[in-house]
Amino acid sequence: MKARKLLLALSLISGSTLAHADNWSFANVSANYLDWSSRTTEQSGKKDFGYLEAEGGMGGNWGDVYGFFDLENPGKSGDGLNGYDRRYTTKAIGRFNLTQVGNVPVQLYAHVYDTRGNNFFSQNRVLGLSTELKYGDLTIKPFIGAHNELDSFGIGSGYNGWMAGYVLLYPFSAFGQSFLVTQWHETEFARKHEFVANYKHNTGENGAIALWWNVNKRFTTGVQYRYADQKLGSSEYQNAVIYSAKYNF
Repeated sequence: MKARKLLLALSLISGSTLAHADNWSFANVSANYLDWSSRTTEQSGKKDFGYLEAEGGMGGNWGDVYGFFDLENPGKSGDGLNGYDRRYTTKAIGRFNLTQVGNVPVQLYAHVYDTRGNNFFSQNRVLGLSTELKYGDLTIKPFIGAHNELDSFGIGSGYNGWMAGYVLLYPFSAFGQSFLVTQWHETEFARKHEFVANYKHNTGENGAIALWWNVNKRFTTGVQYRYADQKLGSSEYQNAVIYSAKYNF
């Protein structure tokens, strides 16, 4: 409970500082519904769920930070079973410029992902390097780092191999409207056996690709394709569609 309150406080503090960003910033709240494929539901027993999210980020010459806080199954109690319990998920990412090679920055990269619910929690921490690549309107932010994991399944805490991935952003206009394609992807590799004993491989994939429609300055709606393999507690490929509606501050 203390850790959950701390993560929520950090999210709120981060959100309050967005107005003071020296270059760019954004903040929004959203309502979302995640619909697992029927195959995923049959193989893993996962249940569809709705969630509320607060999201924000800021950046400047120093680098950038990003974070979100999700309240999953907001109408449920904290003691449900079979995926119906209330859950809390937080992610914070920081990229801090160290030097520059030509026009390409070399950055210190760190992220913390924390999810918890009824009698369980899992936290992934990554520390490494990242950069930012631009090709016209396309921006790609790749990273690689050492992966440390902490969970409540009797495994404890420790080094769990490496994680590499990227964030992709591509804004474009069509039919007189503003759109944005985004993707995030993470690959865990060289994972330790004690953390992946129930998986088929010691490499796992995790991510989502989305199309967003900026209806106006305040309102954005979008659909995401969510996917995972050898992750999220299942050795099977999992996929879902997420429907989202955002209010932008």
